[in-house]
Amino acid sequence: MHLSHRTVIALSVIAGIATSGSAFAHGTLSKPASRVYACYQGNPENPTNPACAAAKAIGGAQPFYDWAGINQAEAHGNHQAVVPDGELCSGGNSKYRGLDLNRSDWQTSPIRADARGRYTFEFKAPAPHATREWKFYVTRDGWQPGSPLRWADLQEFCTLGNVPVSGDVYKLDCPLPKRSGQHIIYNTWQRSDSGEAFYTCADVRFEGGGGVTPPPQWQDAGPVTARGALDVGTILTLRVFNAQGNDLESPQITLAAGQTAANQWPLALAHKVNGTAQQARVGVMKNGVITPVASATGNRVYLKPGHLFQLDTRVPDPVDPIDPPPADDYDFVYPADIGSYTPGQTVVKGTDGKLYACRPFPEGAWCNINAEAYRPGTGSAWRDAWIEY
Repeated sequence: MHLSHRTVIALSVIAGIATSGSAFAHGTLSKPASRVYACYQGNPENPTNPACAAAKAIGGAQPFYDWAGINQAEAHGNHQAVVPDGELCSGGNSKYRGLDLNRSDWQTSPIRADARGRYTFEFKAPAPHATREWKFYVTRDGWQPGSPLRWADLQEFCTLGNVPVSGDVYKLDCPLPKRSGQHIIYNTWQRSDSGEAFYTCADVRFEGGGGVTPPPQWQDAGPVTARGALDVGTILTLRVFNAQGNDLESPQITLAAGQTAANQWPLALAHKVNGTAQQARVGVMKNGVITPVASATGNRVYLKPGHLFQLDTRVPDPVDPIDPPPADDYDFVYPADIGSYTPGQTVVKGTDGKLYACRPFPEGAWCNINAEAYRPGTGSAWRDAWIEY
């Protein structure tokens, strides 16, 4: 069959469109099935799951077909900075906002630990990438299905490096935390060859007991104690080290007015650290959530296990006071002896009681002009001849 040149071009364009989805696809959890993948498998055009149907009503069916694309292009490992609370399942990506609906009827997958207390997650990746790290989180005990998902609701339980891909599936072996009932498994996949990262939430139902108690995400490393107020301009730096003494990060704040009191600068420091640091938090821990407080002694530093910290304080340089000239440090009471004033040297006492120095030559020549305009401090042009001393 003979095809015209225009027909060939048209077919090429159609083929490009047809393959573009996989070209930009990346991956999602398939075991247990992620929220978006479960909706994709459950008839995207006419979802059988009520929560998927509600998500389709918000964003249409296309997000289900694009199940592998929940990403942030410039995450660089700073996931909490680019994915806001309440938007974790969409990865902060408005296209997938239907996945953030606060419902308890999302389809769940059963999950249980093996005899080792571990579980092998499977991540389906049509487009594998070089990996910096995988992180897995689980909602805390007491989390209620159907409530907004926040970072504070999650407990990290597994971190992996560059795991080889098998076909188009990454098999990720992790200790499975002890939980019961319905929870969310949350996963981040950070590429090593770019800042791009991918986000997955999977609704699961823990069965059969087993599992392990995950290590604490944050360990108490000591107090932040304010022994008094600090000056405006003081620079506070929380330096975080690993066990070998290598610097990991150093969040820093310069105190402004209103942040210097003994109960306020620890609060300002805590907000700065919690908003920018990856390895540290400052505040009061309650039920696993760390909240800064306005207190001179109530805040504590929490670090990833094995890390150390040091709080550096650099006060602003003192400003040398300028001593005013002595009240009698002048040569004449203006206009006495006008005509003999030396530019750059003569100091006179004006009729307003203040002292004025004659400007250097050539402007200082005006000092010897006996005219009202050049009367120091009061004349309309006095600054042409004089400098307030």
